[in-house]
Amino acid sequence: MLISAAVFGSSWWTCIKARRSARALGLASSGIYLFVALIPSFFAHRFVAANTILVAMSVLGFVAFSKRLKINRAAKTEEVTAISGDFTSRHVNRIAQAVTFGLSMGAYLWWQGWLTAHHITALNSAWARLALTLVALLSITSIHEMGHAVVGSFCGMKLRAFFVGPFQWRIRDAKWEFEFKPKGLILADGETALIPGDGKLLPRQFLTMMSAGALANIFTGTLALILVVGLGVALPPQITGFMALFGAWSLGLAAANLLPFRTPQGYSDGAIVLQLLSGGAFAEFHLSIAHIGSSLVSSLRPRDFDIGSIRSAANGIAHGRQALLMWLYAFSHSIDAGNNQEADEVLAHAELVCLESASNIPAEFHTAFVFGNALIRRDPKATRFWWDRMQAKKPTRFNADYWRAQCALHWIEGNLEQARIAWEKSHQLAQQLPQAGAYDFSRYCCSLLERELEEAAAA
Repeated sequence: MLISAAVFGSSWWTCIKARRSARALGLASSGIYLFVALIPSFFAHRFVAANTILVAMSVLGFVAFSKRLKINRAAKTEEVTAISGDFTSRHVNRIAQAVTFGLSMGAYLWWQGWLTAHHITALNSAWARLALTLVALLSITSIHEMGHAVVGSFCGMKLRAFFVGPFQWRIRDAKWEFEFKPKGLILADGETALIPGDGKLLPRQFLTMMSAGALANIFTGTLALILVVGLGVALPPQITGFMALFGAWSLGLAAANLLPFRTPQGYSDGAIVLQLLSGGAFAEFHLSIAHIGSSLVSSLRPRDFDIGSIRSAANGIAHGRQALLMWLYAFSHSIDAGNNQEADEVLAHAELVCLESASNIPAEFHTAFVFGNALIRRDPKATRFWWDRMQAKKPTRFNADYWRAQCALHWIEGNLEQARIAWEKSHQLAQQLPQAGAYDFSRYCCSLLERELEEAAAA
């Protein structure tokens, strides 16, 4: 056991630290699973059916660690480094997953003891417990996200994305899309994106919506435990066992989610609640994002954005994806308002933030840099730089913004025929978008490029 603990602990630590020895230790950890599964056959001097779960974990480990992967150390640094004033710390960020795992494992061990004490044997099968575990995790995540969605709808917000484990629904380019990601089945991550339908959202409404997920888990978890543990309601053993696990895990995961920490995907609910209560730059960021999001379903255009709040949030956060988003929205505001001098200044801030923080900045964020360097600065070299940088990230969304950026690149480099072809694609996609402020702005940007193409052709 001491040897196993040393190997598993070293494997975990080297993976966290991105050490070269992580692969070898990962393979060794996978081998331990297989060795433990075959121990009964060794002592019995004959073949004994191995523990199928341990064998499956061993095989998955060998597959996962069989290929050498290049580690992006810059991206890793961005993942674990907290941003000043966001109410998280580097140490909490690093141990948040371990704390969540510890609370989950504690609840699971309590549940196993409770089953034994109540002589519930219907769930003794390893496969039955695995299936129950997955169902409980997906149920808890669904209730958490539904808490956000239901309370948000009462506050006049509209649903834009809903993720529960491997099941992901989102609106892209005004259309609902569904995607199934198998790894989410084990991790049971969740996410809900909501925007105010009329552009108006009070801070207390946003705060209530953000608190609703954890409160929904606490309420349903407590209710389940009261029924099966406190009152001892007579139910079939399978249902009783499920409710006990569901209740214990609901409370443990709700407690973990209320910790203020940051992951590569974003902030925990606890961190966002603290940011909103503080009323600082991050509160302005969240409220600005909500206000800007309403441009997808209302007549609000970038020129109508609260540029004071956007700039305040951008200056207060200083770096990272949040700051970059604020500067990019400020850039859209300047373009839509026809203020090219301000657009040039804002674009410079956005470029600096992107280059300083940005190993994990998505490819689609770069379309604004391509478009801005061509249209505002008339700089072919800078336009090509940002285009190549975007292509290196292998974009997957070829929407109106992508083709508009390609049109801007070809136009500034003098390839008018290719620019016209790209413009036609961008224009066609933009025309298919519904009538809303954000999409009207997209069509407006197309018209700006069309004018430049016509002037270039005439010249």
